[in-house]
Formats: sequence, C-alpha cells, structure tokens
Amino acid sequence: MTDEGASDPGPLVRLLGIRRTSSGNGACRFDLTVRPEHMNPYGVVHGGVVYSLVDTAMGGALVSQLGPGERCATLEIKINYLAPVSEGTLAADARVVARTRRIGVLDATVRDGGDRLVAVATGSFYIQDAAKDDARG
Repeated sequence: MTDEGASDPGPLVRLLGIRRTSSGNGACRFDLTVRPEHMNPYGVVHGGVVYSLVDTAMGGALVSQLGPGERCATLEIKINYLAPVSEGTLAADARVVARTRRIGVLDATVRDGGDRLVAVATGSFYIQDAAKDDARG
C-alpha cells in the first residue's frame, strides 16, 4: 500500500467488492457482501477472499499511522478460519498492536452479518520510506 493506497486500496479490492467502512488512529474496518464469485467448490467463501479482506483491513489500519512518504507491505499473516460462510456480509476489523520505525504488528477479526466470529489473524508489515528506498535504487 502506498500513500495513494490510503484512499484507493487498488484493483483487487475493487474486484472483490471490498469496501472501507472506517479508518483512523491505527484501526480500520473493511467489509464485503458475499457473492457467488467468492465461493469455493464446496459452496462457502474461499479462504483467499477472507485472507484478502484481512490483509486489506490490516494495511488500512497501518496506513492510518504512516507519515508522509511512508508506505507498507505485508511480510506475513497468520490466519485461523473458525467458521464457514455462504451468504451475507463479512467485516474485518484490524488494529495496530505495535509499531517500530520499520515493522508494524497487527491483529484482526472477521465476523459475519450475525456477529459470528469467522476468522482471527495476526500479521506483520514492513514500513519503508519511499523517498529513501527509491533513492537507493
């Protein structure tokens, strides 16, 4: 995610129908309405869709704490899938747990429209200063 990513999370997010519903102060929420295209062959939302929702929410939470010229990239995310979803909405709430100059650690939960916990995740993101990193080439 770049500085521009704070306002436009990118084409994959648009393709999946993921929407930002809140962001600021190291926290962020994104949601999506489940569509047939989100399903795996067994008729439940594909884990990759849930992962993309979590990754987007975590990135948004960290971006809300970045300074001018900083951007972030996912290093890793560990996700536990707790319940299948086949319809309705999903919402991912992410928050920054800790941040150093170059690393952000975040956690997130995903709930369905009935407030059932669907997944939990932790992740780490690399924070870079775009101007310094671009100058090093």
